[in-house]
Amino acid sequence: MNKIVKNALVLMAFSLVLGFVLGAVYKITEGPIAEAAKRKEMEAYKVVFADADTFQEMAGFDANAATAVISAYPDTINTVLEAVDTSGNVIGHVVTLTTKDGYGGGIVITVGIQNDGTVNGFSIVNIGGETIHNAFQPAFADQFKGAKVDKFEKGTNLNYDSVAGASMTANAVVNACNAAIEYTNSLKGGAQ
Repeated sequence: MNKIVKNALVLMAFSLVLGFVLGAVYKITEGPIAEAAKRKEMEAYKVVFADADTFQEMAGFDANAATAVISAYPDTINTVLEAVDTSGNVIGHVVTLTTKDGYGGGIVITVGIQNDGTVNGFSIVNIGGETIHNAFQPAFADQFKGAKVDKFEKGTNLNYDSVAGASMTANAVVNACNAAIEYTNSLKGGAQ
């Protein structure tokens, strides 16, 4: 019985030491991981709004109210930032959404929309699950740049043929862009 107790104590001590080591590693890597995620977000903002000097939080933004505005879409609005030029003028918005319709999981996507409703394009911040990347190739993605539409629709102002093999992901991207358009159009009547 002493051997069982001795082995149990050794195992417990070993587990405690490993727990402390793992905790220390987490604390060491926590900051750099958060910094890398923030840097990736800023890169996505610059992709969809290259003309912006800075990005600032939109006053009065409420994620739940924003998501309610786009209830027709299977997306969630995470953040809305104002794109600000060097003169301090708001030139549009960057909407970050999470869509759960992508192939293999959620996609966090940013969409840049100018004040006049022109879509600057989209950028992927994070892809969950195993996603087919054809939907992010220029043949598909470039169709969104410079478009001024109320809604993107297959065959009307988008060519899905360029996304063979990635239709689920392409549909998720289209829905996210349409949700961002709907939300920014709602801003014309005041902040949500």
